[in-house]
Amino acid sequence: MPILLFLLCFSYSTIGYAQDYTFKELKSIPKTSRWMEVDKMKQLYLVENAHTLLKYSPEGELLYQFNENSLGEISYIDVSNPFRILVYYNDYATVIFLDRTLSEIQRHDLSDLDIPEVRALGTASDNNIWIFDNNTYTLKKVDSQNQVIAESPDLSLLLTEGIDPNRLIEANARVYLNSPNIGILVFDIFGNYIKTIEILDLDYFQVYEGQIFYVEHKKFKTYHLLSFLTKEIKLPILSEKLEQLCIAQERLYIKYPNKINIVALKKK
Repeated sequence: MPILLFLLCFSYSTIGYAQDYTFKELKSIPKTSRWMEVDKMKQLYLVENAHTLLKYSPEGELLYQFNENSLGEISYIDVSNPFRILVYYNDYATVIFLDRTLSEIQRHDLSDLDIPEVRALGTASDNNIWIFDNNTYTLKKVDSQNQVIAESPDLSLLLTEGIDPNRLIEANARVYLNSPNIGILVFDIFGNYIKTIEILDLDYFQVYEGQIFYVEHKKFKTYHLLSFLTKEIKLPILSEKLEQLCIAQERLYIKYPNKINIVALKKK
């Protein structure tokens, strides 16, 4: 599961379609990083290099760091629960859960599931793990003993194209599994397939308040899950040099090749 270069994270965003905002830079962190996430408490997480995860306060002060050298490089992090942070190492099929101070609280070995490469996984709301099994073409929820406690039907029997997933999210009693070639597959919390949302070629998306936020041709868009309407969100301060953008409440976190800018938003 590769680290993506150009991402959009919408975490508890208050951005509207037509609102006018002023922008004020609060801090610039001189740091080169591979990946950025922001949790619901506006805390910033940076995957600095292959092995190191850093955590910053909402004001941009370094709080904690975590380093693990024995499992290969960090493949993915999930900070949807800031008190139980998921860090995944694909080389060793291992998940480490961290507490709010980035101290290890649990290690979960996925190797006995006999999945050659876990391409998509994510934290479930009950603290278990959702995994796409590319051997059986099923979505599975597994507990700490790798016992399957929920599972989808064989998706190869339901879909006309193969699945090559790159992201998985559980939100509001739904599981969203993105496969760029066919769109976002939607499941209930028991693993039952519901439908496919045909937004293609996505690297990244975020589900929040009944909407899917995503990047398409470097434009920031949203898809409403009830009205099925797609709209563009215009953010005038963006630069072509940005690598990643997260929005958390009234803050923007903008990652450039050698720094992260924290910007406050204020309604005019």
